[in-house]
Amino acid sequence: MSDDTGPDQLRDARDQGDLATRRKAEIMAAAGELIGEQGYDAVRLRDVGRAAGVSIGMIQHYFGSRDELLQETLSSASRERVRSWTDSGNRHSDPGRRLGALLDQAVADDHRCLMWIQTCAAASRHPQLRPDVVLTQNAWREGLNAVITDGVAHQTWTPQLTVAQIVDVLVPTIDGLMLEAATGSAAEKNGGRPHRSEVLRNVASSLLRVTSL
Repeated sequence: MSDDTGPDQLRDARDQGDLATRRKAEIMAAAGELIGEQGYDAVRLRDVGRAAGVSIGMIQHYFGSRDELLQETLSSASRERVRSWTDSGNRHSDPGRRLGALLDQAVADDHRCLMWIQTCAAASRHPQLRPDVVLTQNAWREGLNAVITDGVAHQTWTPQLTVAQIVDVLVPTIDGLMLEAATGSAAEKNGGRPHRSEVLRNVASSLLRVTSL
């Protein structure tokens, strides 16, 4: 049987695939901004279409339904959160600098904080999103456990608490600071991102019994 697929047809197929990938990314970016501004339950397809400059029919073509679009958007944000967190720690070999980079990255981005809180809230009603919450929290725990274990092994830190106990304090602290960012508390308005990083570093320094990170 002959194959009629030539170079032009293959190139056209690749171009169509690239266009679809870009269009989906643009739609999810618009949906992500609206989730951050309005909350998961308030976002409608017409709002996303208006923000992305596409029709509702095109959104349904790529995603099927509103819930599928919003869930894929939050899942994508969770994967990006984990990737950024992991990358920030991999840039340093020194335990102190590595831990500082991880702590800063956890609370540095305002929109990422919003998306995390929206993911947690939506996961309470949509079980499909719960693995994304677990993915993020596991990444936090594994990253913190690895760097603190490394620092203790090299006698960079000599904490009185176990590594697991320290991680058990730091992860909820990250959660709380992200909630501050998402809700615009008084402390957040007065300090913003530098305040979040400072608080988190101070907590870690106290747990590790060092002056500063």
